[in-house]
Amino acid sequence: MSYTERRHPLGFVQADPLPEPDELAQFYARQYFQEHHGAYQPDYPPQELRYYDNLARVADACARALGTPTTLLDVGCGEGWFAASMQRLGWTVHACDYSSHGIDRFNPQLASLFDQGDALELLARYATEQRQWGLLNLQNVLEHVIDPLALLDNLAPLIAAGGALRIRVPNDYSRFQELLLERGMTHKSWFCPPQHLSYFNRDSLRAVLADCRYELLDLQADFPIELFLTHPGSNYWADRTLGKAAHASRVMVESFLIEESLPDYIDYARAAARLGFGRELIAYARAPSGDA
Repeated sequence: MSYTERRHPLGFVQADPLPEPDELAQFYARQYFQEHHGAYQPDYPPQELRYYDNLARVADACARALGTPTTLLDVGCGEGWFAASMQRLGWTVHACDYSSHGIDRFNPQLASLFDQGDALELLARYATEQRQWGLLNLQNVLEHVIDPLALLDNLAPLIAAGGALRIRVPNDYSRFQELLLERGMTHKSWFCPPQHLSYFNRDSLRAVLADCRYELLDLQADFPIELFLTHPGSNYWADRTLGKAAHASRVMVESFLIEESLPDYIDYARAAARLGFGRELIAYARAPSGDA
């Protein structure tokens, strides 16, 4: 299928046309993990798992600072690395996703705490059951769904009193990406439907949360891997063989910074978000009044 870009009234970019729900469900259940799309791999080296643990340490520190109850629902949990790390940090966890492939392969100890199925259907079921959690994790999920605003609306009733929503999305159509395009250092390689259907940056993510009546509590950005695109010797768009080395640098540097000083790393990540500078954005938001 051929896709084009469409600007949503709230400022984020969407793929046009959007796929049908059955088509998207089939893509994730039968293809995504098995064919190792995106960050998903058949195996992970120790430094990658250490990196995932460190990212969870940041989330744990931020959530505890906000005073959230230490119960977690990981929506679109993938292979379960975040949920597994948070469990080791003392959280009571539950997880769900389109496919059980990642959990079954890498974190089978979470199988009894996992539900497989369409996210909106599962969230509706949890709401009917009046289940709530202190932290709802939406990590690299919002960009994948057909209707991100509906997903945010469906999450709100599941957030316990004093709880928060954690969203992690790619930082796309940012001003730095625009600069890279102007200099001919990349093309719009981030536009990749049907994997990603919506594309957010610092400003549009804020606008989406505000439109859904969420209170933004914290906004951070991660390692600016697109720095490598500014040098011909490390431009992983011009030479695709350089991609793994760029990712390895991100893993090494970000783990180093987190382990050097967790509070200083969080301060740095907040400053990076204010600049709109980082490959991904991480937001913490409070549910609309009356929903949590």
